[in-house]
Amino acid sequence: MSLTSVYLAEEALALPPAERETLARLLLESITTDRRSDEEIRHELISRFSRLQSGEDKGSTFEEVFGEPA
Repeated sequence: MSLTSVYLAEEALALPPAERETLARLLLESITTDRRSDEEIRHELISRFSRLQSGEDKGSTFEEVFGEPA
């Protein structure tokens, strides 16, 4: 493991448990293979965008996605 990786691991382990859990989930999700084709993903994105434009889906606020602004 490189020195950068050791540093990152030490920093991650110093996080509070809830933040470590979130980080672990994000890391695991980043290596999960998405089995959808590019065309399937494109279709889903177009569908989501259409629902946002029509107002059928109101979307999420910044705070809902990222928490309270700093």
